[in-house]
Amino acid sequence: MSSIIKNSRISRDTIIYIPVFLAPALINIVLLMAFTRLFSPKEYGDYTIVVNTTIILSSLLGQWILLSVQRYRPEYSKNRTIPEFNRHLNHLLFYISMGFLLVVSILYFFIPSILVRYQSYYWSSSLLIISSIYFMVLGGVYQADLRAKPFRNLNVLQSILKLVLILILVLSISSDPNSFIWGAFFAQFLVTIPMGRYVESQKMFIPLSNSKQSFKEFTLKFLKYGFPLIGWYIGTTIMNLTDRFMIEYFRTANEVGIYSANFTIAVQAIALICNPLFFAIQPMIMNEIQENYHKEQIEGRISGYTRLFIIISIPFGVYFSIYSHEVSQILLGVQFTKGSIIIPILIFGFFAWNMGLYGQLTYQISKRTKEMFYFVVLAAISNFLLNLYFIPKWGFIGAAISTSIGFVIYCGLLYYFSIPFIKWKIPWRTLINVSLGAIILAIPFLMIKMKLLNGTSPLISMIIGLPFFLIYFGMVLIFWKSTLKQMIS
Repeated sequence: MSSIIKNSRISRDTIIYIPVFLAPALINIVLLMAFTRLFSPKEYGDYTIVVNTTIILSSLLGQWILLSVQRYRPEYSKNRTIPEFNRHLNHLLFYISMGFLLVVSILYFFIPSILVRYQSYYWSSSLLIISSIYFMVLGGVYQADLRAKPFRNLNVLQSILKLVLILILVLSISSDPNSFIWGAFFAQFLVTIPMGRYVESQKMFIPLSNSKQSFKEFTLKFLKYGFPLIGWYIGTTIMNLTDRFMIEYFRTANEVGIYSANFTIAVQAIALICNPLFFAIQPMIMNEIQENYHKEQIEGRISGYTRLFIIISIPFGVYFSIYSHEVSQILLGVQFTKGSIIIPILIFGFFAWNMGLYGQLTYQISKRTKEMFYFVVLAAISNFLLNLYFIPKWGFIGAAISTSIGFVIYCGLLYYFSIPFIKWKIPWRTLINVSLGAIILAIPFLMIKMKLLNGTSPLISMIIGLPFFLIYFGMVLIFWKSTLKQMIS
């Protein structure tokens, strides 16, 4: 595949992947607005604890399979053994799902008294975990096959179904937070039906010769590559979600709700803009290494994509930091607005984390997933220890500070220890210049907001700030025109 074709595919797939993140983000924002107006911060705090638990368990059971699929499916495709891959993948997902159902069925009779208030969520969240595993892993198959359009369509469909089903359940059947869980489950279940057909799930029980030995080898290969990633995802989940549990322990469920709602805004401020690019790049890189690309070429491409991420993401982070109070006020309502102070703090941390995803590619390519696990453990321990001090002292503000520091530590470890192998070359000059330029440009807009727009409608205030982007990207075309041309070519 020529360089021109590859860059054309990346550009096309980046555009295609935009709805994959835009549709869920917009619908999640609509649902967030509905939830924060229908229910109290305490109810939202309890709901968040349940959702976080489902994320932890589905990540624990499924993410290692997802990354193994992205790593090894191109090999099976090259060897023309995709039917074998599909059969083994279906069996692996089936055994994990049935085993999980058996465990939760037994544990249901031993729910401790401290968790009784979450009992109404038990079966809905358990089924959501299984549907999330299937949706996550089968989505990875589409990515590995570079089938961006069907992947986009299925994600958009899942998001729309989730919104429709939740609204039907809340408005017609039960005005209860649990309806949000059931709606998410049914949406994922319906969408995984056509995804299952794509990987030939209907053929999984057809007997074949030597299938047991072949499945054993397949599973061991996935475990060897993906097992360290189980620990990695536990660590990332600790950094992302444990602060909620610690806020509830040291403070109140009310603060958990305020923190979680504003946390979602900070996530979307970076992820909505940058994830489409990364999701287009990751499967392309994994397919490229099947063509025996040289180390220097891979390093150069990853460095170029890191530079592009920096140029695109920083202005959005600065803009949403300036208008964090206004965004929170528009989307969440008065009860949650006092948590807007954490949005700029978290945006800084999420910038480091998302940039680290590009450095992480160097470890995945060289099959050094154990190092990723060690790094995330160190970052998670740092985050946990900082939370022990900061949360009792400063509440959810302390949790935001601890989380961001943990993300920066992980990004730094990825950079430092990549040097002996496939080196992650961070474009430091671009990072410094873009950061300084965006901050200097933001100062007059911040002054206008504070001096002239005090008391103005939050929506009007944000609209008046939009010229920030026009000026910034004008500066990009002037000062980084040659850099952009080099990355495109």
